[in-house]
Amino acid sequence: MRWRRLGWALLLMILLAGVGCGPAPGDPIIVFCSPDSPRMRQALEGLKTDLGPGPLEVVCIPEFGEKGQEELRRLRRLRPRLWVALGTPALIRLAPVEKSIPVVFALVANPFFTGAAYEPEHPEIHQENITGIFSPPPLAPALERGAALLGPGAWGLLYDPQDGTAVELAARFLKEAPGFGITPLIAAGTDAASDLKGLKGLLARGARVIYLPPTLSAPRYAETLLAWGRELKVMVVSGHPEVPTRGAVLWVTLDYRRLGEEAAALAQRVLKGEAPARIPLVESTPLRIEVDEALLGRWSGYPPAEQY
Repeated sequence: MRWRRLGWALLLMILLAGVGCGPAPGDPIIVFCSPDSPRMRQALEGLKTDLGPGPLEVVCIPEFGEKGQEELRRLRRLRPRLWVALGTPALIRLAPVEKSIPVVFALVANPFFTGAAYEPEHPEIHQENITGIFSPPPLAPALERGAALLGPGAWGLLYDPQDGTAVELAARFLKEAPGFGITPLIAAGTDAASDLKGLKGLLARGARVIYLPPTLSAPRYAETLLAWGRELKVMVVSGHPEVPTRGAVLWVTLDYRRLGEEAAALAQRVLKGEAPARIPLVESTPLRIEVDEALLGRWSGYPPAEQY
């Protein structure tokens, strides 16, 4: 009997020690994000508003360089009860090394090459401790609304072949545009000089509309393109959330604050005990849409300006 009591006491001590090693309700929630940007800050506003009480540490790291790895090592030592990964660069760093603590991700266009998930055809199959929301650039809504507003015809897109997101979006543009009665024209540019040459080439080939994509390389030529839009040289449909809208007839982008709120709701489910392995990845593209009625009226009342 004595040895039995000692055995039960030892078992209880082991169990209590095991409980102490895992994440506890008082442990922090860490928001690991990359890169810092206006869209990221909008998402963080929505996330912080809806995530609820408790310790919360937000760390935004550069997209490239050693600082991100150093910060990740530091944060992992804190043993958070939950990770929220915002942005593809953050998820690419976190997914390969974090295999036990739950991770919820958002602001990721394509999670199927990050290591967190495997096949687009099976969003229910993913790394067991990870679930999240993926949001591809809202190209189809821009094409659909643009065709309805401006009519069918030729649309142009300038892309940088050194920008992976731009290359992927150009391929989607060629594939998806004909379904909306749009003839897609593309040109490549890698610097200011070749950007200008590419834009002029699109106009010379008959592009009535040029789409400004939500890519890292697009701000390089956005000012020139939007100036042409204000001068009635070409109609501009913008999908970029961080460049001025003046000069674009139509602006269609993701609602990043809403995505932050959706990430918070998913995080709450995990905090309440749902296993990430049982929550399929979900695609979400909440939209913000603006039409410049004054500019549209000018296009309706005047013939297009002389092309280059």
